[in-house]
Amino acid sequence: MANDGLIGHIEDQMKKGFRMHDLGCVSLYLGMITECNREHNKIDIHQHSYMWTILAMIRMDESRPVATPMAMKLHKRKPDEEACDPTIYRLMIGSLMYAMTATRPDIAYAIGVLSWYNHVQSNENMIPLKRVFRYLNGTKDW
Repeated sequence: MANDGLIGHIEDQMKKGFRMHDLGCVSLYLGMITECNREHNKIDIHQHSYMWTILAMIRMDESRPVATPMAMKLHKRKPDEEACDPTIYRLMIGSLMYAMTATRPDIAYAIGVLSWYNHVQSNENMIPLKRVFRYLNGTKDW
Protein backbone atom coordinates (compact mmCIF):
# COMPACT_ATOMS: atom_id res chain seq x y z
CA MET A 1 0.00 0.00 0.00
CA ALA A 2 1.31 3.39 -0.94
CA ASN A 3 0.34 6.51 -2.82
CA ASP A 4 -0.34 6.21 -6.57
CA GLY A 5 2.99 7.74 -7.62
CA LEU A 6 5.04 5.27 -5.62
CA ILE A 7 2.92 2.33 -6.74
CA GLY A 8 3.37 3.39 -10.38
CA HIS A 9 7.14 3.59 -9.89
CA ILE A 10 7.27 0.14 -8.28
CA GLU A 11 5.10 -1.32 -11.07
CA ASP A 12 7.43 0.13 -13.72
CA GLN A 13 10.47 -1.37 -11.99
CA MET A 14 8.81 -4.78 -11.68
CA LYS A 15 7.66 -4.75 -15.32
CA LYS A 16 11.32 -4.49 -16.39
CA GLY A 17 12.06 -7.87 -14.82
CA PHE A 18 8.72 -9.66 -14.92
CA ARG A 19 5.77 -10.05 -17.21
CA MET A 20 2.85 -8.74 -15.17
CA HIS A 21 -0.57 -7.10 -15.29
CA ASP A 22 -2.28 -4.83 -12.79
CA LEU A 23 -5.45 -6.62 -11.70
CA GLY A 24 -6.62 -3.84 -9.38
CA CYS A 25 -7.45 -4.22 -5.71
CA VAL A 26 -6.93 -7.59 -4.11
CA SER A 27 -10.20 -9.34 -3.29
CA LEU A 28 -9.05 -12.57 -1.61
CA TYR A 29 -5.80 -12.99 0.32
CA LEU A 30 -4.98 -15.96 2.58
CA GLY A 31 -8.67 -16.69 3.09
CA MET A 32 -9.49 -13.10 3.99
CA ILE A 33 -11.83 -11.15 1.76
CA THR A 34 -10.89 -7.53 1.18
CA GLU A 35 -13.24 -4.89 -0.15
CA CYS A 36 -11.73 -1.62 -1.40
CA ASN A 37 -13.77 1.57 -1.43
CA ARG A 38 -11.55 4.23 -2.98
CA GLU A 39 -14.20 6.96 -2.73
CA HIS A 40 -14.18 6.77 1.07
CA ASN A 41 -10.52 5.64 1.38
CA LYS A 42 -11.69 2.49 3.14
CA ILE A 43 -10.60 -1.15 3.06
CA ASP A 44 -12.73 -3.79 4.79
CA ILE A 45 -11.18 -7.14 5.68
CA HIS A 46 -13.39 -10.01 6.78
CA GLN A 47 -13.70 -13.78 6.88
CA HIS A 48 -17.44 -14.30 6.44
CA SER A 49 -16.99 -17.42 4.32
CA TYR A 50 -14.49 -18.91 6.79
CA MET A 51 -16.89 -18.27 9.67
CA TRP A 52 -19.71 -19.99 7.77
CA THR A 53 -17.42 -22.93 6.99
CA ILE A 54 -16.27 -23.59 10.56
CA LEU A 55 -19.76 -23.08 11.98
CA ALA A 56 -21.19 -25.56 9.47
CA MET A 57 -18.32 -28.00 10.07
CA ILE A 58 -19.25 -28.40 13.74
CA ARG A 59 -22.98 -28.02 13.03
CA MET A 60 -23.39 -24.76 14.93
CA ASP A 61 -24.46 -22.61 11.99
CA GLU A 62 -28.06 -22.65 13.32
CA SER A 63 -27.09 -22.14 16.98
CA ARG A 64 -28.61 -19.43 19.16
CA PRO A 65 -26.23 -16.42 19.27
CA VAL A 66 -24.86 -15.02 22.53
CA ALA A 67 -23.59 -11.50 23.25
CA THR A 68 -20.17 -12.37 24.73
CA PRO A 69 -17.58 -14.97 23.74
CA MET A 70 -17.00 -16.20 27.28
CA ALA A 71 -18.93 -16.62 30.51
CA MET A 72 -17.61 -15.15 33.73
CA LYS A 73 -16.61 -18.45 35.31
CA LEU A 74 -15.01 -21.56 33.83
CA HIS A 75 -15.63 -25.07 35.08
CA LYS A 76 -12.58 -26.94 36.35
CA ARG A 77 -12.39 -30.63 35.45
CA LYS A 78 -12.84 -33.17 38.23
CA PRO A 79 -10.79 -36.39 38.06
CA ASP A 80 -13.89 -38.59 37.58
CA GLU A 81 -15.33 -36.40 34.80
CA GLU A 82 -15.81 -37.89 31.34
CA ALA A 83 -13.24 -36.71 28.79
CA CYS A 84 -14.26 -35.51 25.34
CA ASP A 85 -12.52 -36.42 22.09
CA PRO A 86 -9.20 -34.48 22.19
CA THR A 87 -9.00 -34.35 18.40
CA ILE A 88 -12.35 -32.58 18.11
CA TYR A 89 -11.48 -30.15 20.91
CA ARG A 90 -8.14 -29.25 19.34
CA LEU A 91 -9.69 -28.93 15.88
CA MET A 92 -12.23 -26.47 17.23
CA ILE A 93 -9.57 -24.45 19.09
CA GLY A 94 -7.30 -24.41 16.01
CA SER A 95 -10.03 -23.18 13.70
CA LEU A 96 -10.82 -20.37 16.12
CA MET A 97 -7.13 -19.47 16.47
CA TYR A 98 -6.88 -18.84 12.74
CA ALA A 99 -9.91 -16.55 12.86
CA MET A 100 -8.54 -14.83 15.97
CA THR A 101 -5.13 -14.04 14.49
CA ALA A 102 -6.48 -12.88 11.13
CA THR A 103 -9.61 -10.82 11.73
CA ARG A 104 -11.25 -11.54 15.10
CA PRO A 105 -9.11 -10.30 18.01
CA ASP A 106 -12.29 -10.03 20.11
CA ILE A 107 -12.14 -13.77 20.82
CA ALA A 108 -8.43 -13.81 21.77
CA TYR A 109 -8.89 -13.97 25.55
CA ALA A 110 -11.49 -16.73 25.38
CA ILE A 111 -9.34 -18.83 23.04
CA GLY A 112 -6.28 -18.28 25.22
CA VAL A 113 -8.09 -19.53 28.32
CA LEU A 114 -9.70 -22.47 26.53
CA SER A 115 -6.31 -23.46 25.09
CA TRP A 116 -5.13 -24.21 28.63
CA TYR A 117 -7.38 -27.27 28.51
CA ASN A 118 -5.88 -28.78 25.33
CA HIS A 119 -4.31 -31.58 27.35
CA VAL A 120 -7.21 -32.30 29.76
CA GLN A 121 -10.41 -31.77 27.81
CA SER A 122 -13.75 -32.72 29.28
CA ASN A 123 -17.32 -32.54 28.10
CA GLU A 124 -17.76 -29.63 30.52
CA ASN A 125 -15.00 -27.68 28.72
CA MET A 126 -16.88 -28.09 25.45
CA ILE A 127 -19.66 -25.86 26.80
CA PRO A 128 -17.56 -22.64 26.95
CA LEU A 129 -15.87 -23.60 23.66
CA LYS A 130 -19.22 -23.92 21.96
CA ARG A 131 -20.18 -20.57 23.47
CA VAL A 132 -17.40 -18.94 21.43
CA PHE A 133 -18.89 -20.50 18.31
CA ARG A 134 -22.35 -19.25 19.30
CA TYR A 135 -20.84 -15.77 19.73
CA LEU A 136 -19.28 -16.02 16.26
CA ASN A 137 -22.62 -17.13 14.85
CA GLY A 138 -24.15 -13.88 16.07
CA THR A 139 -21.23 -11.72 14.94
CA LYS A 140 -20.04 -13.49 11.78
CA ASP A 141 -20.79 -10.39 9.69
CA TRP A 142 -18.46 -8.17 11.73
